[in-house]
Amino acid sequence: MKLSREKLVHLSHVVVDAIEKTPEVQLKRDRNDVRLAALEVLKDAMKREDDIDAAVRRKITSQKKEIVEGSREWDIVYRKYHEEEASRYRKVR
Repeated sequence: MKLSREKLVHLSHVVVDAIEKTPEVQLKRDRNDVRLAALEVLKDAMKREDDIDAAVRRKITSQKKEIVEGSREWDIVYRKYHEEEASRYRKVR
């Protein structure tokens, strides 16, 4: 799912608001610095998801048998390949 820059900025504000409302947490940096860091994490996560999606789609289209997007088979194969690709990213980190 693609999110606009405005939505990501909004989410970064929501994250910082939630952090500030947590009594056990005290920010050691300026609120905006924390928000910008949260924004970068969100952007990186969206980029990683886009990379995974592209890899999965390449795998599906490289199959000998044509798998029609939107079909039950496509959904099953997509989920399987998505989990494989996502696990590769988790291992790298």
